[in-house]
Amino acid sequence: MTATTSQRNRTAAATQLEELAAQVAKLAAQVADLQQVQAERTQDGDGEKQAPLYSTVEEWVTKYLLPTFPRPVGEVGLTRWHWCEQWWRHDEAVTRLTALWYGWEQARLQMTGMLPWLRELDHQLPILCGDDGPFRNCAAGGDLGEKRHRSSPEVPAQPAPDNWWRWWD
Repeated sequence: MTATTSQRNRTAAATQLEELAAQVAKLAAQVADLQQVQAERTQDGDGEKQAPLYSTVEEWVTKYLLPTFPRPVGEVGLTRWHWCEQWWRHDEAVTRLTALWYGWEQARLQMTGMLPWLRELDHQLPILCGDDGPFRNCAAGGDLGEKRHRSSPEVPAQPAPDNWWRWWD
């Protein structure tokens, strides 16, 4: 390879590097602009962050989720959905419902935020209220039977051997 060819290759590489650096700078500016827009959407007119609409997951579940997305529970022939009136005693339910609440609080502030949130709800509800969900051993009250709450049994687990989690060291 001649010196001239080598110099042309270096010049071409330098030009490509400059073009990529310019593209990265442009993308970084776009990201910064989008982050600013997002920050402005989550603030009220005084520049303060908006407080959650519901102060607790319990308030959100009882005032929003259950009235807005009712499901037939405890009805003859409709055992697809299980619910426990003491849902707050089920750790899995609290975890899933809290995640849904946090996601909802964030989604309500975004113009199209509810669309992905609804997909998440559609994914979580069958897990939460399904035949294998945390409420599977509970029964709703009503004319056909008495209320029943039964926590799911804990699954046993053995501790990992010493140094098991140090594989990355």
